[in-house]
Amino acid sequence: MLLLILIIYLVLVFSIQTSILGLVSVAGVTPDLALIFVVYCGIHFQRNAGVGVGFLVGLLQDFLSGRLLGVNTLSKSLIGFFFSTLKEKIMVKGPIPICFFLVTASLADAFVYYFSMVSLLKARISGDFLFPSLFIYLIYNALAGLLLFYVLDKNLRWIIKMFPNKILLPQ
Repeated sequence: MLLLILIIYLVLVFSIQTSILGLVSVAGVTPDLALIFVVYCGIHFQRNAGVGVGFLVGLLQDFLSGRLLGVNTLSKSLIGFFFSTLKEKIMVKGPIPICFFLVTASLADAFVYYFSMVSLLKARISGDFLFPSLFIYLIYNALAGLLLFYVLDKNLRWIIKMFPNKILLPQ
């Protein structure tokens, strides 16, 4: 049951990411809903689920992007692992911790992409990547993440209420 729900969420996330979010970009930057979803799963589900969702989301992003294969897989898997491991040591409730961890995850995701492009492909990326665009990306992910966390929490509570014995939810 949990797997089916995760697949439905992934389809929705990628549908919204590829179709609607381009309309609300700020300076050409859109929030990364897939990254936000990986952070959510890493925090709210068991360790294997967080890493597995991170790997799956990253792989799907790599296939859909048509760019260097493996960059998103690496970054999303590491982020899923990091938050799956970290969730026992911290409490991620409330808007400030959620925003902080989404900014941290977004920063890690951006730097994995940057360093893989520079080191593996010997690409020259201009300095404006690191400052205005990155700052907008961090803020945009934090704000969109608050909304997505709220929606996913509401849906998770509804699913638990509707199917109390059918789904194994972790903490």
